[in-house]
Amino acid sequence: MKKKYLSILLLLAYTLPFITYAQETDTITKKEFSENAFTGTQLINSQTSTIMPSNSWAFEVQHRFGKIGIDSSLTQQFLGLDLPAVMRIAFAWNITDRFYFKIGRTNIFKTYDIEGKYLLAKQTVDFKMPVSISLFFNSSIRSEKFPAVPKNSFFENDSTAFFYKPSHRFAYNTQFIISSRISENFSMQVNPIFIYQNLAAPYTDNFTLALSSGARYKLGFSSAFIIEYAHVFNNRGARFYDPVSIGFEFGTPGHTFQLFASTASKILETQIYTVSSVNAANAEFMIGFNLQRSFWRKNKSN
Repeated sequence: MKKKYLSILLLLAYTLPFITYAQETDTITKKEFSENAFTGTQLINSQTSTIMPSNSWAFEVQHRFGKIGIDSSLTQQFLGLDLPAVMRIAFAWNITDRFYFKIGRTNIFKTYDIEGKYLLAKQTVDFKMPVSISLFFNSSIRSEKFPAVPKNSFFENDSTAFFYKPSHRFAYNTQFIISSRISENFSMQVNPIFIYQNLAAPYTDNFTLALSSGARYKLGFSSAFIIEYAHVFNNRGARFYDPVSIGFEFGTPGHTFQLFASTASKILETQIYTVSSVNAANAEFMIGFNLQRSFWRKNKSN
């Protein structure tokens, strides 16, 4: 019996250092992820790499008031509230820690859309992975009645009379979102944006390429300064101007609220980067806000 106990003690003495080493190795190699670079899933007009919290769903409202300027229209139109507005409501649902999907409706063109975002990589505290990367996709469909077809309108071959097809209602938006939390207070991101419209305006391509960039600077425990700019590389009409936005963000547990001024007159990216916007050089802009309210679902395992 003593020999048996002695054998067990010798075995433990031999294996314990290896077990301890393995645990220390796991501790050393275990990744510690950084906090999200951005609080919400949206930065004014652009997407962020942020994924909704686990076991949550959200209700969102995006609103853009009418165009105003630094002139009499600022007061006569009451900050744009007296003018026609653009609005979108959406519901989002978290599927996993890395993926969520969302459905929404915008009053412009009576557009319905569905989107999803997947977190490909997450930034680590030690900056061995210096960025977070997400893949975003949105598909939208216009439900309003098409306008009348002008006479002598043809397809690109100049021989077939033009007519609307059901597929002309669809547009698609894909983004690679690369963000980084540079410091405790400062974060930035860049988004290559690829847009495809089944129906494009005359003399323009169906495909539009844009590059959006944005930053967030934390001012306090629950407030931040936010800024965003995007450059569109093609399909730039004579009155197209790159959208620029500036504003403030306020956050509480379960809420993200953004108030801003923007030269983008639309909400969906398939419309922002393909439709003429206002000119910031002429001090023209729209006041808008984004509101996201998150709710937590009960965990079935509890």
